[in-house]
Amino acid sequence: MSSPYSMASPCYSSDDDFSSKGTPDRVFKEPEYPIVIVDQKYCSSYSMQLTFEKNHEAEDKFKISDDEGNVLFRAKKKKNGYRVMVDETDTPIISFSTKQLSMHRRRQAYKGDHHEHRRLFTVRKTRGHKSFRFDVYLTSNMTESTFNYRVYDNFKDGTSMIFAQDKATVLAQLHTQVSHQKAVKSEEKFSVSLSPNVDKAFVSALLIIREEVRKSRGKGYES
Repeated sequence: MSSPYSMASPCYSSDDDFSSKGTPDRVFKEPEYPIVIVDQKYCSSYSMQLTFEKNHEAEDKFKISDDEGNVLFRAKKKKNGYRVMVDETDTPIISFSTKQLSMHRRRQAYKGDHHEHRRLFTVRKTRGHKSFRFDVYLTSNMTESTFNYRVYDNFKDGTSMIFAQDKATVLAQLHTQVSHQKAVKSEEKFSVSLSPNVDKAFVSALLIIREEVRKSRGKGYES
């Protein structure tokens, strides 16, 4: 399968990730090495499509499925300020904080149950001109002088993706919403292209956090 990122991408500016002029001086690419944050078993050697579903009225508000319709992960209700993402056997994979109390809306993510205190990464919302974005810092990144990964939405052209520190290596790209039930406004769905050898549990957690942070934008917290 050919890479979905072999097209030229807009140039970058100091003000934002993408310049409005959009000169084709950079090319998106797939990762050159496996990106494993949660577990190697969640990496596939081929690119794949994920389906992200959000249902405000369901107990498991978020659900991520593969291109064959198999549910990979679900996000259970908040508990003590944390949301837990579980696999098909209901085993906790990642838990992360949901309350936003700092100006940068930081969240901590842990492997398994957060009570185990095995922190995987921190996310922090950053300023972007005409964009929504938050940066991901791995636990090994003590200084946080630069991000390890970034979740980025461009309001101008609809670009939505997760990329690495070089701003060219793409872990996943979000596509136009494939379904929005007008009769049942509580339900939304969109598709995601996942690059080969990328931890799908990590990407799925970032997608869930993305929706949570987008919802809390302008509030500074989420209850």
